[in-house]
Amino acid sequence: MKILIAIIFGLILFVLSFPFAKKLQLEGYSLRQYLKKIYTLTNLFGGKNKLVFTKRMARLLIADFVVVMCLTIPYFALLDEIWWLVGIAIELILINFIFLFSACLVMPLEEAIKRCYIKKACKILKNFHGEKIAITGSFGKTSTKNFLAHILRKKFKVCTTPKNFNTPMGLCKTAIENLQDLDEIIIVEMGARRQGDIAQLMQMLMPQYGIMTAVGEQHLETFGSLENIKKTKFELCSSMKNGKMIVFDGYCDVSKELYDCYHGKKCLIGSEKCPVKLLKASYSSKGTLLTFEINGRTYKSRTQIIGSALIHDVLLAMTMALMLGLSEEEIVASIADLRPSPHRLQLIKGVGCTIIDDSYNSNILGAEQACECIKLFKGKRIIISPGVVEQGTKQYEKNFFLGKMMGQSCDELIVMNQTNKTALTKGAESGGMKKEHIHFASNRRQQAEVLKSVQTQGCVVLFENDLPDNYK
Repeated sequence: MKILIAIIFGLILFVLSFPFAKKLQLEGYSLRQYLKKIYTLTNLFGGKNKLVFTKRMARLLIADFVVVMCLTIPYFALLDEIWWLVGIAIELILINFIFLFSACLVMPLEEAIKRCYIKKACKILKNFHGEKIAITGSFGKTSTKNFLAHILRKKFKVCTTPKNFNTPMGLCKTAIENLQDLDEIIIVEMGARRQGDIAQLMQMLMPQYGIMTAVGEQHLETFGSLENIKKTKFELCSSMKNGKMIVFDGYCDVSKELYDCYHGKKCLIGSEKCPVKLLKASYSSKGTLLTFEINGRTYKSRTQIIGSALIHDVLLAMTMALMLGLSEEEIVASIADLRPSPHRLQLIKGVGCTIIDDSYNSNILGAEQACECIKLFKGKRIIISPGVVEQGTKQYEKNFFLGKMMGQSCDELIVMNQTNKTALTKGAESGGMKKEHIHFASNRRQQAEVLKSVQTQGCVVLFENDLPDNYK
């Protein structure tokens, strides 16, 4: 009977550890990041993110279940009833640390599994005889990847890393599950939070081509400085073995600086030597009319893409496609049916309003572009945003600047979550927005209520960034 009661209470304690499992999952299973926020309980027991029961999470929860039972059963079996309550109380107080201990226990197993996956993926990628393209940068990686894949599919069978997968395990998943024998090109998005991340991905892929998108102050919390970011992004260049070409974003000063440092075969969009030149871009709420040159011949094409930074990503894709052998006509034909990547300045016609979904953007450059785009629309303009995160010591400064841009761009601002509330509010006021037009919502239900109260017929609503639950 005692054992049965112990199992029941153990199960309850085990289930109560699920919110902490969700927090670790949102931190990318990084114990270092988890420890930094170990006392943060905001949105653990609710919020928009749910615990995803992957194979890795299943292994972790099994370990946690065993640990909880090993702690619970002995004192139920050996001690009097009064000590049961004491034991349960202690476990409840330490439940966060008990889960952390379980995560530490399975770490060696997870590392071994990770090495096996990487070894298998590397073998597949080594035997792949098609062209391999690596894309990195601070901003625009996913959009550039999707634009390039769309253009190249006019002529080739193309495999890409799905969604915004840009880690070693994301590349493993792509190589093992998605790459087919008939594929002729693989395009890999490469993200980084620390020095060495890009070098590891380059060693796995061994690409012949590379694209360097715009580079700037992103993930400062882990990088520490712009100089460290530049060193990490340059790993694409320094790790390129027998590379045929790297295309750089010449509209970005930092990317241009990295271009100057690279001594291999290279091309800089926006320069006179680049075979693809943007002559004019006319923006409207319906899209962009582009006038451009390819090898000296002038073309015009209309696209649904809006925003100057996204147009630069299109130029990167066009230039790389030209290097890979697509004809001018094939490239021009593909521009007209280009679409924004999901949740990246994606235009959606709502009931009585237009929605600009930029919820996957999490950087200042993209946010500045979104603020310019919303000005193209007539009617009442509403922005919903939690600001940007992982900016280190510049967190307040960056969000104050963002708030100021938003205050100058919209009629109503809805600030989501507490993290950047003060910076965004003060910034919006400095941009000329009155306090009565700045609203606050701590969750999606409140957001919907506030939005309903300020909406009018024909308004435009910009969703700018969407923080996960590990940011309060």
